[in-house]
Amino acid sequence: MRRLIFVLITVCLAAIFYSGCGKKEGDEPTKNADQSELARMSQQQPQTSKKSADSHKPVIGNISDNPAFFSASRQSLANDASKDLDGIIMPVLKKVFGDVKIVAELKSPETQIDGEVVENRITYVVRRLLTPQDGVPLHSAFLAAGFSTSPRLGSKPTIWSGGAGMSLFESTSRRSYSLVINVDTKKQQIVVESYKLGSKYDRLM
Repeated sequence: MRRLIFVLITVCLAAIFYSGCGKKEGDEPTKNADQSELARMSQQQPQTSKKSADSHKPVIGNISDNPAFFSASRQSLANDASKDLDGIIMPVLKKVFGDVKIVAELKSPETQIDGEVVENRITYVVRRLLTPQDGVPLHSAFLAAGFSTSPRLGSKPTIWSGGAGMSLFESTSRRSYSLVINVDTKKQQIVVESYKLGSKYDRLM
């Protein structure tokens, strides 16, 4: 009888022991997190707002900014002579006014009523709002860059209520230029014209 009781107790203890050892890792309540939810969250990609096409365009940020500059589209020059001329004009305009855009180009020579031939014409808009008095520092900047005065409009810039004008000579490795530069404050443009060399207006009378 005692032997039977001893056997039963041994069997019970063994059963309790093996049931405890058989518990697998992950059976605890803390291990039962919803893995599918975690997977879904990890697969979610952050959504970025779509940038508009104008996000990289400069915006008016100063009272001295020129509205015509921001509404104008940059144009590429097609004429090789215009490209050569722009190479000496653009650096000076940028130095005085900041950013500059080309908005128009004369495609072929143009003969005026008095017989003068305009070989090239480039129209620019600049970021800073133009005033007639800008003709003075602009003229000085051209002289500082190596341009020389021309008798066509005189040795000093002409200033009037609607803008300013000046005439200059300059040469590149390609050719020489007789230039008239007009600052139009009504249209907020700077127009550079290159005249055919040998004109009577380029000689002192």
